[in-house]
Amino acid sequence: MIGAALRAREADGKRVKVAVVGAGRFGASVIAQIAGMPGMEVAAIADRNLVNLAAAWEAYGAAPDEVVPADAIGPAVDAVTAGRPVGLEDADLAPELPVDVIVEATGVTDVSARICRAALERGRHVVNVTVEVDAAVGARLARIARRNGAVYTLADGDQPGVVTRMVEWAHSLGFSVIAAGRGTRRYAADREGSPEEAFARYDYSDELVARRRLNARMYNSFRDGTKSQIEMCALANVTGLVPDRPGMYEPSAGIDDLARLFRLRADGGILGREGVVELANAVADDGETDVAGGIANGVFVVVRASHALIAEDLGFYGLNVSEDGLTGVIYRPYHLCGVETPLSAAEAALFGHATACPREEPVADVIAVAKHDLAKGTQLDGGGGETVSGYIVEWGEARARGILPLALAEGVKLVRAVRRGEAIRYADVRQRKAGTIDELRREMGDGGWEDVGNGAMLPKLEIPE
Repeated sequence: MIGAALRAREADGKRVKVAVVGAGRFGASVIAQIAGMPGMEVAAIADRNLVNLAAAWEAYGAAPDEVVPADAIGPAVDAVTAGRPVGLEDADLAPELPVDVIVEATGVTDVSARICRAALERGRHVVNVTVEVDAAVGARLARIARRNGAVYTLADGDQPGVVTRMVEWAHSLGFSVIAAGRGTRRYAADREGSPEEAFARYDYSDELVARRRLNARMYNSFRDGTKSQIEMCALANVTGLVPDRPGMYEPSAGIDDLARLFRLRADGGILGREGVVELANAVADDGETDVAGGIANGVFVVVRASHALIAEDLGFYGLNVSEDGLTGVIYRPYHLCGVETPLSAAEAALFGHATACPREEPVADVIAVAKHDLAKGTQLDGGGGETVSGYIVEWGEARARGILPLALAEGVKLVRAVRRGEAIRYADVRQRKAGTIDELRREMGDGGWEDVGNGAMLPKLEIPE
């Protein structure tokens, strides 16, 4: 359906115009993929890093003399209208361009929140690749989108988008979703990892890091567990699935283990309730070796059929099923970050449809938790840094305890010491200057620093190991 619509656009000479903000690892893949697709074109790329900008246009196949450098909105609009590719150093110009869709891929929370809000307020469709922002304020961005007749969506190819499609498939067929999530690869020492050693943990060469312009903090957030917590929060807020406990369980598990583990304790599993987001660690309990059948790069949904005949069919057709045959696992052993994302842009522009749009009332949040014992006066450095990790909790619990969301845990100083594994509260840090995320959080009902006494009588939340 998407392919036919895009081919029709190509034949009519009315391609879907896309602006990509952020031309790093993810953005470059999106740009390169669109270069080979019918009915779509990259009309503009924004990145303050001129090396990234030039490399992205090269990946797209545009010669340097074809690209119009624009540092003011007038020339940028004129160039896009005339069908000439535009290079922007100032990302804030992108929402004003006459394009169909903006793909926000900076990975920088304050920038992403600002660009997404501005684009949606102008009625531009937005594919938000910066999942950190979606986990923090996606519900508010979704509401702004609906108010302005625009589509706000997470990206296909990234885990939340891919799993959402699988959950929708399961629900459409009448299956009960017991658990849904992604695989991980987290070794024992990864929780306290630092950006300086992130690439060594992946055994990435200097040549690969330089050529693909990889971000050390982002890759550290993959390995210390923060990124997977963020992605599952985004999935929760789209589907309504919740974490069974703060931080989830993340058991060591291969594909053959999922149907057994992810069911109620009364049935021999580990869950206290059904309808949850979860993780499956491809590293064994010893913290060093790999499990058999691990799906570190994959995604899964554990389902239960309501009819005995269908339950029998799950095993008959080769699904991994539990011993009693009642639950089965739907999975993909891969996800294609960036590669599949243009499908989300096409769906938004052609059909007004979101791949994965958060509900307007969030069910989960990602909070800041101390990686080490932190002294008074320590400046927090946010996700992927040295000081804090992100963990998923239910939205109501985070608000009741006045806990600081991870998205606001950068550049603020502790006013009291915090122990390793302890959730940091608004009252534990000095208030920072309000930005777009702060404003959107307040609009979502998070009192923030204006309500630092919130939860003061409740015990501090400590995340289970």
